[in-house]
Amino acid sequence: MRYQKRMKIKVQKRYSDIQKTVADSRSVLIVSHSAPDGDSVGSQLAFRNYILEHGKDVAVINEGSVPGIYRNLPDVDAVKDIGNYSTRKQFDLIIALDCSNLERLGKTEKLIEDNATIINIDHHPDNTGFGNITLVNKASSSTAELLTEYFLGINYAIDKKTALLLYAAIMTDTGRFRYESTSRRTMELAGLLIEKGANPRKICDDIYFSIPPSVLKLTGKMLESAEFYEDDKICLMQVSRESLEKYNASFSDFDGLAEYTLYAKKVMVGALLKELDDDNIKVSLRSKSNINVSEVARHFGGGGHRNASGFVMKPSLGINRQKLLHNLKGLIDASV
Repeated sequence: MRYQKRMKIKVQKRYSDIQKTVADSRSVLIVSHSAPDGDSVGSQLAFRNYILEHGKDVAVINEGSVPGIYRNLPDVDAVKDIGNYSTRKQFDLIIALDCSNLERLGKTEKLIEDNATIINIDHHPDNTGFGNITLVNKASSSTAELLTEYFLGINYAIDKKTALLLYAAIMTDTGRFRYESTSRRTMELAGLLIEKGANPRKICDDIYFSIPPSVLKLTGKMLESAEFYEDDKICLMQVSRESLEKYNASFSDFDGLAEYTLYAKKVMVGALLKELDDDNIKVSLRSKSNINVSEVARHFGGGGHRNASGFVMKPSLGINRQKLLHNLKGLIDASV
């Protein structure tokens, strides 16, 4: 009980520090990891609402565009790709969300001035603790869950739009509440966000059931590429640049489709391989149960979570399909 009380006091102190720092700031930049996902985008937009209520100047910038399946989120056009951002502006406060280290920010790291204050809010297990103020909980299902706790802890009035954004972020980062990271508290907070106005059916439909027909056709090609290994416990799928061009699609349309690698009954580990312009391959890893695919992702220079991780396969560095399969087989063998 004493430990829990000390932890509660410590967390509340962090909340107060964040509140005061936001109040004292003039210009705020909200960033996240490169190749943004549902948790990063939803969390950024929710925190943007909070900053705007303080009357602050705020920008949301990432390396990479918002994936197509999140384009229905409110205010999504406020999230800018640094590749299309030309204004050189100084920010005295940096909010880094859902990012385990500064390097994961990619090109947006160059927007951080040496004298800027950095607030680091994240749930990744490999977070380095960077920044002046850190709010990191590796047991949290998502950064949005951490933000929901923060808003409740400071008695911030979560409006309908913010509730929608937080719910969408939690839902996507838990694989629709399927991953091992989904806890009783996760579900309690999701329920609270519903009470605040989040509509579960509409949010799910807008994200997962609103893809363009061309992407659905391309998904069919992806499914045709399925290969199974280790008595059908490993599934690999692939999307080629040629297929993308044929169906006029982009990789930003594919966020969330890696889940298809787990749909077969016996599969425990799945990998979706996407060919990039530079001959490298983006690998999205997924797993069932307690199999930790982040171990493989980190081995190859990537990262993520137990059930959802990724990395870039670089053939020029000797990283190839055979080495990936060897490491995935090791996970299967260790789980027996």
